[in-house]
Amino acid sequence: MGIRFPATLFGKTALTIAVVLVLFQVFTTLVIAYYLLIPVARRSANDMADFVLLSSRTWAALPVSGRAEFQEVLRKDAGLILLPTDDNANLPGSAVYLPYVLFLGKALAERTQRPIQMKAEHSDGIDWYWVDFDSEGQRLRAGFSGQRINIQAPPAIFLILVLGTMLTLVTTLILVRRLTRPLSLLSDAAERIGRGGIVEPLPEIGPSELVTLVRAFNKMAHQVETLLASRSTLLAGIAHDLRTPIARMRLALEVLPPSADPELLERMLRGLDNMTRLVNQSIEFSRGLGRDPSHEVDVAELIEELAEEAERGGAEIHLQPGRAYVRLVAPMALRRILTNLLDNAVRYREGRPIDLTCVCEGEKLRISIADRGPGIPVGELEAVFEPFYRVDKSRNSITGGSGLGLAIAKQLADSNGWSLVLNPRDGGGLVASLVF
Repeated sequence: MGIRFPATLFGKTALTIAVVLVLFQVFTTLVIAYYLLIPVARRSANDMADFVLLSSRTWAALPVSGRAEFQEVLRKDAGLILLPTDDNANLPGSAVYLPYVLFLGKALAERTQRPIQMKAEHSDGIDWYWVDFDSEGQRLRAGFSGQRINIQAPPAIFLILVLGTMLTLVTTLILVRRLTRPLSLLSDAAERIGRGGIVEPLPEIGPSELVTLVRAFNKMAHQVETLLASRSTLLAGIAHDLRTPIARMRLALEVLPPSADPELLERMLRGLDNMTRLVNQSIEFSRGLGRDPSHEVDVAELIEELAEEAERGGAEIHLQPGRAYVRLVAPMALRRILTNLLDNAVRYREGRPIDLTCVCEGEKLRISIADRGPGIPVGELEAVFEPFYRVDKSRNSITGGSGLGLAIAKQLADSNGWSLVLNPRDGGGLVASLVF
């Protein structure tokens, strides 16, 4: 499994800044250690080695009666323990590899011209370091605590590095968030407009470049909203005005004398029925641009109701709604989508049963309507969502397809942020799936 890097502008910027700051901190630490800490540690180790050897020479030069007092003074005032030993005595503790201790051992070896081994021992909460060496023909053992030689690196340097890095990182991330947040809001609003939704004007705040961009977007969004409203009004007006002449033509056909050609009369009435259906669907299409407030809906109950209506019309429905699913949705939009999809399946089922299922997928619901009709070619599965688009083999004036049913369903689904897809069914037919 590969490493997943952030995809958002904020994530990429934050990751870049964090990596650069970490590399800068590592580089700064190495430079400080090489040019400051290591030289200081070497000088301190050399001074400590000189002090140990000077103390040992002083101890050796004293009479035996005065050595104990000198050792006590060294222990109290200098934190150094100095004891006589022999070549067969073993150093207490274990090997130590701290840089300062290694520097000290090297300095003692250079001054005594003898190999030096240093060991560490932890006693009473304090680390003690021991070394055996020769001085003035006498084998001596020196011991000193970690507090005495101050082997810890200056904490102020690392504190400054860490706090400085964190402060720089937090400040930079705040600035980046102030720049990327308006872009995120802009992206979300553009996506809602792309689904046919209506968005409120975005706040025009931030740098002048962002303010100009947001102002242009708000103007565009208002123009799109006005255009959609005009289209809705125009389409609804035309459809409404067509109802009157259609009704008059139907009335005129119904009062024709019995001598009129019955076949011609039937074709004309069927044509008027198709026109009436097209007008009604055009009005529904225009209404789909409006807003539908959300309410809690028992989706399983709604599906059962729609299935019963289809069965009363003569269709055979195999229903698998599952348990009760209560969701906060736009009820009119959901009903219209499912009605159009179910009507489409009933119209082209070719006398076979329709499978209607509702399953829960995580926090979302998937409603599937599957028929055994002629289906839709794979290359036209997206095109059928366009208004007035027809598939020649299955949608014509005889079967009653107007090319608006799926367009209305798709428009309502997009405006509510739902997913509506069509897929070929194994064994023939079509599966319409609504996920929300």
